[in-house]
Amino acid sequence: MWKMSIKKLVLSGLMAALVLVGTMLIQVPTPMKGYIHIGDSMVYLSGILLGPIGGSLAAAVGSMLADLFLGYGVYAPATFVIKGLDALIVGFIYHKMLNEQGSLARKLITFTVSVVFGGAIMVGGYLVYETMLYGFAAAVPNVLANVTQAVGGGILAAPLLLSLDKIKVFQNLYDHN
Repeated sequence: MWKMSIKKLVLSGLMAALVLVGTMLIQVPTPMKGYIHIGDSMVYLSGILLGPIGGSLAAAVGSMLADLFLGYGVYAPATFVIKGLDALIVGFIYHKMLNEQGSLARKLITFTVSVVFGGAIMVGGYLVYETMLYGFAAAVPNVLANVTQAVGGGILAAPLLLSLDKIKVFQNLYDHN
């Protein structure tokens, strides 16, 4: 059975709220009634900070709530699954490839690899979902917007990740469960 400490539960709620705020803060409309936002940076950090399972749940809930609050309810079920898988993959790859003693370069490379795979899940997931809703030809234009969102989220999350690592957030999180 999976157990979660109070500290991780609180951090999960905080990360879900940060995903929600990051997603709602700035929205740039896309061709298929979606939007580009900065919330993916928090999705990635959720997977890394909380680990694959906790991060997945926080990212899924925060992203889904943003869709509901912003009037994109048709996307909410898909967003829950897609963003959850996105954070799951990022967290899984990051933690499998890296130990706490990794160099700065190794951390950045590991982060980049994890974001590439997580971003691919997000781009592919929305392509499949929008194809079901609108047809393939209509869904394709959003691929570039989703790639932009994944890359932008990675660029925004990288310095945050390195700053959190520098102040030993990861060590403090896992040493004192």
